[in-house]
Amino acid sequence: MRKENVSEIEKILKENKAQFFLQYANSNDANFYYATDFQICDAVLYAISLNEDMLVVPEMERNRATRESNVDRVYSLNDLNFTENLKETGNVQSALAKTYLEFLKNFGTKKVLIPPDFPSFLSFYFKNNSRIDVEIIDNPFAKMRAVKTEDEIEFIRETGKAVVDGFNYLLKVLKRGERDCNKLRDKLELYFFSKGYLCRNTIIASGERTSDPHFTGDGRVEKHLIADIFPKSKNTGYYSDFTRTVILEKDGEIEDMLDAVIDAKNRGISLIKDGVKASNIHNAVCDILEERGYHTLRKKHREGFIHSTGHGVGLEVHEKPSIYNSDEKLKSGMVVTVEPGLYYRKWGGVRVEDTVLVKKNGCEILTKFKNRVDLDE
Repeated sequence: MRKENVSEIEKILKENKAQFFLQYANSNDANFYYATDFQICDAVLYAISLNEDMLVVPEMERNRATRESNVDRVYSLNDLNFTENLKETGNVQSALAKTYLEFLKNFGTKKVLIPPDFPSFLSFYFKNNSRIDVEIIDNPFAKMRAVKTEDEIEFIRETGKAVVDGFNYLLKVLKRGERDCNKLRDKLELYFFSKGYLCRNTIIASGERTSDPHFTGDGRVEKHLIADIFPKSKNTGYYSDFTRTVILEKDGEIEDMLDAVIDAKNRGISLIKDGVKASNIHNAVCDILEERGYHTLRKKHREGFIHSTGHGVGLEVHEKPSIYNSDEKLKSGMVVTVEPGLYYRKWGGVRVEDTVLVKKNGCEILTKFKNRVDLDE
């Protein structure tokens, strides 16, 4: 486990009078990967006590886990009588549960803490076959991940530069005459892969269906196009997030909406600094849009600005904090998006988004690009 997080986990265990915090996950789980720095495709048990953290892995992963993870101790399932338990139970899940329970009992465990996504077959087995108390808590690593280290910031900055390069590539393809949303998405995602990034479910959407914020796009490009791009580095695992609305033909309603969204984004970014409340940013964005005559979700409208102003970015494209109706304060080192949008079934939608680093007295935009994009300019 990362040294900077040890005291926080110890505090949580002591406050809850628990012997362990448990995760059962693989490296696709950002919290597990953040805590262990270990890449593994199979789910394994990660156990953190007051004195040390431990991994229980299949025998074939023992040497690699010992060598590559940052945990204090690694056990294989063979060390813990899994083979014998499998013969006894005749079922892999039952054998795993029995093996893990015996492992916990060896430490005199009376209480464990688990996150909400911990497998029910394990938690029920622990509760039904022992006197170990099982309590669900929010995964503490999700909160720890919100404030980035210098290395993490640099990783996200690198991905942000790649996003801008990719968007420039998309504009070139558009200018060459490609007007099929699916083909544009395929070309862009292949471009990112060739540069060392994974880019999936990219939004390349046009027409009235852009009134659905997460419509990925289909068919022909019409008067405007939304490109929402969020690649992950294959090397570091860190994301960036970026959206621009491209004007291909003049459309008064769409352009007015876009101008309002750009002003709202700029207003939101101008407020970002250490100590500011997330709700202050969100409300300022809503103020701008409502002053321009548009609807917002804070007044329970179903069209207009119908989502939060932003979210954290890191090992996941959506993570803590949320820039919405929360009194949570932003902290230096957080990386967040600011992405107001407007969506009306009659006209379609527009959105503009940047990834931003929170600093003591302001912020740094990590995806610098002009806000208004007209294809013919």
